[in-house]
Amino acid sequence: YGGSSLATKLSNGEGVQLTQETEYPWNGRVRIKIVACGPKEFSLRLRIPGWANGASVRVNDLPADFSPKPESYFEIKRAWQTGDFVDLDLPMSPRLMEANPFVEEDLNQVALQRGPVVYCVESPDLPPGVHISDVVIPADLKLTARFDRRLLDGIVVLEGKALAHQQRNWSGTLYRELQPVDLKPINMKFIPYSVWQNRGPSEMSVWLP
Repeated sequence: YGGSSLATKLSNGEGVQLTQETEYPWNGRVRIKIVACGPKEFSLRLRIPGWANGASVRVNDLPADFSPKPESYFEIKRAWQTGDFVDLDLPMSPRLMEANPFVEEDLNQVALQRGPVVYCVESPDLPPGVHISDVVIPADLKLTARFDRRLLDGIVVLEGKALAHQQRNWSGTLYRELQPVDLKPINMKFIPYSVWQNRGPSEMSVWLP
């Protein structure tokens, strides 16, 4: 989904023109308008992503007859008229993702995703004295999505409180007995993985313990 317009011909030879209005993937609201079409009915099929539980569709402001299912196409077949419009609403709640245990590198770690966008933590967004290796994600992490117009030409960031342990001095030691650590809450900001490394030299991680 993306802001666009389409002019094409259907298999029956009739022309159709559509426009699409949306800020996807920053939000999940999509409106498709029928600009021009013929009198014969045809199907409009909307792709419903696998993560979009609770998606909804309205036709000319009226709810669709049944609910969309993730990992499928939602079909609307009717005789369309110029000026008709379809609204698709895809839920965009942030969520924690885990990997299959066979992916050993990601074992006991989580990643953040909102809609189709995978997020990461980048070192410029960490509090002073905190390194990425110090960060721990609580299982009940509460995240707020916020559009930041001033950051990287405008992106949706995720903000919440994570945990961090104090840096431990290893003094060149490779192994040692496990030592208890104190965790303290810290304010965290996560940015889309696709836009990292645009604020000077930095470190980044998608997967966090």
